[in-house]
Amino acid sequence: MANKRYLIRQILLISLFVIVFAIAIFLLYGGLSNDRKMILKYTENNNINYKVYLKDNDFFDTPYIDQGKTYITSLIDYIHIDFNYNINFDNKVKSDLKYHIVATIESNKSDNEVGNYWTKNYNVTDIKEKKFKDVNNYSISESIDIDYNKYNEILNEFKKSMGLSDSAGVLKIYLEIDSNVEGNEVKKPIKSNMLLKLPLSQLAIEASIESNANNKANELVNIVRVNNPIYKVLLASSAVMFIISILLLVSSIKVRKKYRIKNKYDIKLKKILTAYDSIIVNVSVLPDIKKCNLIEVESFNELIDAHSEIRMPINYYHEDKVSTFLLFNESTAWRYILKDSEKGSAKDEK
Repeated sequence: MANKRYLIRQILLISLFVIVFAIAIFLLYGGLSNDRKMILKYTENNNINYKVYLKDNDFFDTPYIDQGKTYITSLIDYIHIDFNYNINFDNKVKSDLKYHIVATIESNKSDNEVGNYWTKNYNVTDIKEKKFKDVNNYSISESIDIDYNKYNEILNEFKKSMGLSDSAGVLKIYLEIDSNVEGNEVKKPIKSNMLLKLPLSQLAIEASIESNANNKANELVNIVRVNNPIYKVLLASSAVMFIISILLLVSSIKVRKKYRIKNKYDIKLKKILTAYDSIIVNVSVLPDIKKCNLIEVESFNELIDAHSEIRMPINYYHEDKVSTFLLFNESTAWRYILKDSEKGSAKDEK
């Protein structure tokens, strides 16, 4: 019955440890989950419009050709470009932005080869700044006339100096926008550019102009630490639960240790009685040993050694958690006593 009580107590302590430890982990996770993901979504809806103005010639009746056509490079005088940048947010924002137009000349290898000989950038406009506050959207517009022949002559001079008559030239016109946007607890930069690209050539070739307005939907993300007392309470509660779980675990270990000590006597006695049942005789009354030469032995194995010499049965008497084993030979008696822990520690077998 006592063994059963120890077992039930240990199971209860282990169960409580598991439950309290799980609660401690849950509270710790909650206490550390004070980061909130803030998202600012935005969409860019940009466009580039241009007209190709022509040199005086006997072939075209209008001074320019609209966009989306094919052009004779030798007739191009200048290109008028309108950049329109528009951005929309899902929350109110404030923004500081800088923007300017850049022209880039590239001298590349021929169409059948990959590689670049030379690249040079030119600031077409100065850097401009704008500020917006408490708006869901804003836009900027920039118009510029690009002197096609100027950049064409720069490229041709380079090709002539380097002896690169077969290289392919490209003129790229960018509107570059650098924004610092703040809204919905998000503060991030946005970099955008709008590109118009056309070939440079000293020959009268057909050319198409490519444009990329860089329209996209995107989002800015920021992780915000939430300073709410509830998270501190959760962390403190988690620490308390961890301490309680440790105490429960220590208590469980102590109960198990105590259980094993208390059962050491029963386990050892059962082992002796099972192994040596054939030479052990149960007696109901403890034999009188007053007239015998008494020899106390330290282990049951020593009693077995003596039994091997005289071949007499071993008397076994049990009373109140004390087991006495006696071996007699004429006037000599060998005695081994096994006691429960409460009566004194049971002697270990050697």
